[in-house]
Amino acid sequence: MQLLPKAENGRFLALLLALIAAAVVYLFGVHWWFTERHLEIASEMSDLRDQYARFKAKADQKPLIDRQLADVREFEAGNPAFLPEGDFDAAAAGLTQRLKQIVSSHAPDPQRCQIIMNQYSRSTEPDPFERVVIKVRLRCDLEPFAGILYDLESASPVLFIEELAIFRQQGYLVPGQNKLSNYLDIRFDLFGFIPKTDTRQDGSARMPFAPA
Repeated sequence: MQLLPKAENGRFLALLLALIAAAVVYLFGVHWWFTERHLEIASEMSDLRDQYARFKAKADQKPLIDRQLADVREFEAGNPAFLPEGDFDAAAAGLTQRLKQIVSSHAPDPQRCQIIMNQYSRSTEPDPFERVVIKVRLRCDLEPFAGILYDLESASPVLFIEELAIFRQQGYLVPGQNKLSNYLDIRFDLFGFIPKTDTRQDGSARMPFAPA
């Protein structure tokens, strides 16, 4: 086989080297800068399309969520598990008034039963609903207290009693009567619940779902 002349061989090698150099420049220059960047942009656009699809799916669910929230609020409005008042102070005042009415209905004579102390207390327990607590102290005879306790525990809205302590005190002479009367020193926590609201950054309130 006859070899090419040296001049032609040199031109061939020069052309080959030029092609290799062009390929290297394209691979590490044009391809890396253009093609790789194009692929990154395509990936970012794909992520944005996925996010848009998720946001659109959530937006499409808004009418359904609004209807469910309206149903929950309607249910809570008539739910006997909650006190009817909408905030702690109003609920505590209403609970105190109900206690006074129940006590007076069972003991019209304050000598038989009277409220010695009642104080509001905010619970620190991590309940899903806000607990409205009244610390109560009664000086009461046994018979009216039994009726008071029954009415409180069977009331609607639902009320609860905790930390019940009963102490028998030394008797005292009833004015106008020649007999010694004994009474009970009774202390307990009376509480009910109101829905707890969380305030969002936009100022709207988020209501928790009530128990079924």
